[in-house]
Amino acid sequence: MLNKSSLLVFLVIFCSISLAACVSAATDRPSPEQHTLETGVAATMQAALTATQAALAGTRVSPAVTLTPPPTTTETATGTHTSTVSPSPTPEPTVSAIIRLAFIKDGNVWLWIGGKDTIQLTDTHDTVDLRISDDGQLIAFKRQDPDNVNSQALWVINTDDSDEERVLISATDLAAIMPPDPDSYITGVGILSFVWRPNTHEVAYNTLILHEGPGFGPNYDLRIVNADSLVKTTLLDIQQGGMFYYSPDGNQVALSNPDSISLINADGTNLRQDVLTFPIVGTHSEYLYCPHPIWASDSRSLRVAIPPEETLASPLPPTGLWSLPVDGSPAVLLGNIQAIPFAWPDHAFAPDLSHVIYVMYAEGQIENQRELHITNPDGSNDTVYDRGESLEFTSWSPDSQHFIYLIDGGENQGLYLGALAGTPEQVTLLPRLMSNIQWLDGSRFAYLLWNGSQWELRIRNLSGEDLAFIDTITDSYPAYDVQP
Repeated sequence: MLNKSSLLVFLVIFCSISLAACVSAATDRPSPEQHTLETGVAATMQAALTATQAALAGTRVSPAVTLTPPPTTTETATGTHTSTVSPSPTPEPTVSAIIRLAFIKDGNVWLWIGGKDTIQLTDTHDTVDLRISDDGQLIAFKRQDPDNVNSQALWVINTDDSDEERVLISATDLAAIMPPDPDSYITGVGILSFVWRPNTHEVAYNTLILHEGPGFGPNYDLRIVNADSLVKTTLLDIQQGGMFYYSPDGNQVALSNPDSISLINADGTNLRQDVLTFPIVGTHSEYLYCPHPIWASDSRSLRVAIPPEETLASPLPPTGLWSLPVDGSPAVLLGNIQAIPFAWPDHAFAPDLSHVIYVMYAEGQIENQRELHITNPDGSNDTVYDRGESLEFTSWSPDSQHFIYLIDGGENQGLYLGALAGTPEQVTLLPRLMSNIQWLDGSRFAYLLWNGSQWELRIRNLSGEDLAFIDTITDSYPAYDVQP
């Protein structure tokens, strides 16, 4: 059971991870003989509940095949209820036949193209993050001087045989963003995040204040650099933007702030200010939480989960599920869920927006037992899919039919592949053995596997077949990006 002291300890850890820009060292690394890759396929949601109850009794039910389950009657710890969790039709794969995967090894940029050997593209030993363009032709990468934390730069390199690399944003460019009379504790400006604007060769990025001591200082700006022409544009200056999320067609941007969400066209026009406002989410620290909106595939609307202001209140206030139109009209509250505090469901909505997944304490909050819930997008038809110690939801598959979560302790600990149409499949016995899972499509994903002494970068399918071994990497927690 988590009391307030435990929650505050967890919060300190959560904020530390945020301040480290989501790069953490691996701990409790298992040896190869301590794990297994167990495979299977899905059964019905009724079987999922049976599997959950069997797990609580110390056993697991082997999954059986089914693709279109009927409405199911399920039993939970609080009684019997009927709920329907039906999958959306599985679309035909539309991925390219060639997979390009860029990764960092020994601080350098490497590239793997399906069916070919890996090639080393840089030799600077100072790369800390990277993104591959939608067409696979370019890799943007962030460099960090290991001897000067205030010296960062953004570069780009071609993925063809030209090996042409060029600087996009220099340390001098970043230094020019500094306020004219900065406080004494401010030491510089760095790059917070960067992405390729969909279907273009434009890199969008925002910045943060670098300073001594604890704290997190995002500038809430939005800047663009064209990787072909090298033309730089300040779309939104300091405190004018927010954490940014492009629509799938690349024509609009959602701007998330600690107390509001706004929309703007990708060229900086048609600002729709504060389409949704809300109280600042209580983190009980200097860190300010910005919700993560999810775009509809047609770029015509968004969904977002907004946690409560009083995150330590008892009983726990609800997390709101909101729909945001793109025409600037006010957001609409769809419903509520009771999501666990400090593990907020940034990716609660499935990519097709048809379902929501969240994690909540099991009844009685005994021994940190948590439940993984699946609901409709308005919070209705709430179904308990699985239960376990320190359960954490990880991600949805792009086709919204599968999802990944982990159980971090107890008799049923492990990493699991869930399915709307079936029971959980245990992928590894040790939950942290596989890391940084990135989906290629609805049936394949790339991942990092700890083999006891180093990471292995691999690709597998839902049946458990390893489709590719990319490379071994000794870095503490290597970054990679994949473009199918």
